[in-house]
Amino acid sequence: MTLRLVTANSNDLPKIKELYLKAFPAVERVPFWLLKKRTKAENAEFCSLYEDDKWLGFIYTLKNQELVYVFFLAIDPANRSKGYGSGLMELVKERYAGQVIGLSAEKEDEQAPNNEERKRRLKFYAKNDFFPTDFYTAEKGGVDFEFLTYQKKSPRPQAYPELMRQVLGIWQKFILPIKVVEK
Repeated sequence: MTLRLVTANSNDLPKIKELYLKAFPAVERVPFWLLKKRTKAENAEFCSLYEDDKWLGFIYTLKNQELVYVFFLAIDPANRSKGYGSGLMELVKERYAGQVIGLSAEKEDEQAPNNEERKRRLKFYAKNDFFPTDFYTAEKGGVDFEFLTYQKKSPRPQAYPELMRQVLGIWQKFILPIKVVEK
């Protein structure tokens, strides 16, 4: 498996957009045009996951000196449960070796209708050496997210919202308000 950097003119963008719209609920999404626009800067990138010439999914990361944040990660539904997600996580760890790598996953909540899915995601991330930090975030839609990092390397709690403001600019407070809550 390989990661291929996706440029603004890439043939992968329509597949990425289609999967993005299917894989993430509207409340968690950022306008796709904004994601594309931010890839022109040095601190955001789309990468496609391939096995030979077969497109499998994508990852969208944001980064600065303190943190690499896995903003979106999705495997095409036809290729799920085949080890590609874990393979993608390994490639991410290689690509950003030596840096603090973080991501968010919905917190377990017995009242949530998708609690079993939340548990599966957290188990998947733990299997790939991503563990909860000493803070979580309350975000748009009233959903609480565990902030996980690779090998328990924690950034400052404010590093995540600062990165989001840096990359999303004035749009951040409207499309992705974040409140950091220390445990």
